[in-house]
Amino acid sequence: MVERVYLDTNVYCRPFDDQSDTRIRMESSAFIEIAEDSLRGKIVIVSSDYVKFEIGKILDPLKRKDVRGFERTLASVNVASDKRIVTLARKFSAECSLNPLDALHISSACLGKAKWFLTCDDEILQKGRCIEELAAKEEYRLKVRNPINYFRRRKEVKK
Repeated sequence: MVERVYLDTNVYCRPFDDQSDTRIRMESSAFIEIAEDSLRGKIVIVSSDYVKFEIGKILDPLKRKDVRGFERTLASVNVASDKRIVTLARKFSAECSLNPLDALHISSACLGKAKWFLTCDDEILQKGRCIEELAAKEEYRLKVRNPINYFRRRKEVKK
């Protein structure tokens, strides 16, 4: 079975961020490898109405166009906003102290049957255990990782 992976909006944006920072450069590189795996059919990228919403808010029109192009090319599954997502998001927000939009992303990943939620957001990563435990309690199998850690794990599994 092909893994389903939800990319937080910041992952799509990484190649357009300041590449002089080592972490950003590594996250950009991991994103490109993940994109290649998606294009080869090795993973399925799950997106949502919330990713599209955030992309629409990118101020730089060229960056917005390019990020939208990545999302449209890579994501083969889109999770539309509905009451179930909002209800689950309220639980994530309350129990894991997530801001509402982050909680909507996490809930979309769960309802989109993603196994992995990839983000460059340290605040979400720090709350990863809470997110994973609540997801499991709600009967979803979601792991929260930085794209670098996810890609390293994929390389190890391939060996």
